[in-house]
Amino acid sequence: MSPEDFGSVMPDTVIPVLSTLVLEADIPPELRQALDDRAREKTAFAALSGELIQALRPEMDRLVNELVRSTVQQIWQKRTRLDD
Repeated sequence: MSPEDFGSVMPDTVIPVLSTLVLEADIPPELRQALDDRAREKTAFAALSGELIQALRPEMDRLVNELVRSTVQQIWQKRTRLDD
């Protein structure tokens, strides 16, 4: 279904705003299916995000530990230079 099927032509970058309440019964089945598909896609992306974070957690922990250790070492070296 294209925008022309709904009676208006809008650029792809414009998000239409509904000015009236649309009853569920008035929503075409194709549009309802497209909205449901989009909601499932959003849910899948959110799940993928969680899976990626879990998979990367050990590497993130390692990098944070390395950064903290390196930073503390640099601070100590600067401090001991000041004491001289």
